[in-house]
Amino acid sequence: MLGFERFKIQSCCFLRALVLFLVVMLLGVGCSHVNDGMVRGPKAVDSVMDKAESIMDVDARSADSLMNLIDSRSTRSKERLARYALLYTEAEYKNYQPVVSDSLIMIAVRHYSISNNINYQFLSNYYLGCVYIELGQMTDAAVALAQAEQLVDRIDNDFWKGLLYSQLGVIFNDAFDYYQAEKYYLKAESCFEHAGKDIYSLYALYHIGESKFNLHDFRTADSIIHIVMDKASLIGDSALYVNCVYNRMYCALYLKEADRVSAFYDNYFSKCEWPSQSPGYLELMALYSNAIGEYDKSGSYLKSAWDCNLSGADSIYLYYVSSLLSESKGQTEQSLEYFHNYTSLQNNNMRAVLRQPLLGAQKEHYKMIAENELLKSRHAKMTLILCVVIFMLIIVIVLVTYHYKKKRMKEQLFDSMALVEELTALNDKHKSTIKKLKNEVRAQFHERHDISNRLYSMYFDSESQDKVAKQQLKVTINSLIKDYTTPENVRNLDSFINETYDGIMDKLSDQEIGLTDKELQLFRYSFAGLSSKSVSVLIKESPQNNYQIKSRLLKKVKRNSEDLWSVLNSIW
Repeated sequence: MLGFERFKIQSCCFLRALVLFLVVMLLGVGCSHVNDGMVRGPKAVDSVMDKAESIMDVDARSADSLMNLIDSRSTRSKERLARYALLYTEAEYKNYQPVVSDSLIMIAVRHYSISNNINYQFLSNYYLGCVYIELGQMTDAAVALAQAEQLVDRIDNDFWKGLLYSQLGVIFNDAFDYYQAEKYYLKAESCFEHAGKDIYSLYALYHIGESKFNLHDFRTADSIIHIVMDKASLIGDSALYVNCVYNRMYCALYLKEADRVSAFYDNYFSKCEWPSQSPGYLELMALYSNAIGEYDKSGSYLKSAWDCNLSGADSIYLYYVSSLLSESKGQTEQSLEYFHNYTSLQNNNMRAVLRQPLLGAQKEHYKMIAENELLKSRHAKMTLILCVVIFMLIIVIVLVTYHYKKKRMKEQLFDSMALVEELTALNDKHKSTIKKLKNEVRAQFHERHDISNRLYSMYFDSESQDKVAKQQLKVTINSLIKDYTTPENVRNLDSFINETYDGIMDKLSDQEIGLTDKELQLFRYSFAGLSSKSVSVLIKESPQNNYQIKSRLLKKVKRNSEDLWSVLNSIW
């Protein structure tokens, strides 16, 4: 399998050396943190990582050289350590360095899982998936890449999207789901074209051809790989060209075009050599001999292939080769038996891959989710406490302001009344002035009677007048609620709900689901279309608690019945 990042990007050695020389000189002169070949100090490390990141997609070799200049002991802050872990893993992976552990990239995954930096969050999950592919842990890789795929619509980089889709294609190809693999390779080719990455787009097209080949659409596969072969010849990519010749030779074998098989055979073996006793070589020679009519040789090669120490994939494919050779000899029943064995083993292998238990990536992922939820909970508590403190401060400020305002109004009132008494003692010529001041006194006295006192007065007045009516209303409401919740009405309501939602209440009442009576009541009245406030009255819970109970109930149902949970999700 040719990986999308498994080819060397041609660039000028002089430019690489110049870039490294300038960076080292800049760090040495400006920061004085380049000692004995290593870069130390926060500013110097950040500068090197900035440069490495800027050239990572166009010159991965120079980026890897820069990252290896950094002394990892200088990355003390969590943010700097996470960035170093991500860029170092990316540079090593792009330069085909051996991967032995996921411990380094996991530092970046944990940090950026709670970060707002979507690009780094995407890249950390993507390269975690790449590391697991290198380690052969395909299920773990699928989990990590699926996390990256959830962020794909939030990033604006077609090149990164293409890399992700190509690796997802590898995952599905390994699980024998060639339709899904082809789908992701098509997405990858489209993204690479938009990004202007012609070589990556060419490799994506090659893998589309491989998917068609695996789906036994040999004519289409041959046409696609022919296009790739011509372009590989133009750009001088000999490895890709040889792989195209190899695949086209197999297409010609399965299409029974002997002349083309011979031409591809000579072309392929003129450029590479295979061990004569390898299963792949023996299978190819068996098919080739069969295509040119040398059936004795074909049978001999096939027998030698069966005698080899075969891997699981080799043995599955050898049944398919045996089926083709038996068919060409007119042995129909034997051919069908071989083909049946081939399909059975392939399906069993596919199911085994899909049933593979969740490994380290899932555990780490769930651990990160738990940590994130804990952080969110702490943030929510701190926010709530802060809001309460601010609210109390506002109340104190309002009360203090009101107190001083009331005190000031009282002082003004007494001053005005004293002045009125003095003016009253004077002669009649001051009558107009006295009248004006009395009006002012009345206005100020009215303002002193504050809003809260008036509201309390209105409330107690209404309580004293309507107490009997309110008590009668409460009795009437309780009577209606009791009538609505009688066993007969409940049975009629359940029957209506079962008819409407395909027996949903009977399924929920199953003892294996384990719902309490109150939980069943919540489902019943919600399905009946009652509002959240009405349901809260019936089950004697607050509306806020209803939402929490609903969330817990869905999780409870999901643990016991995935199908029932999906039905509930479609209803609510």
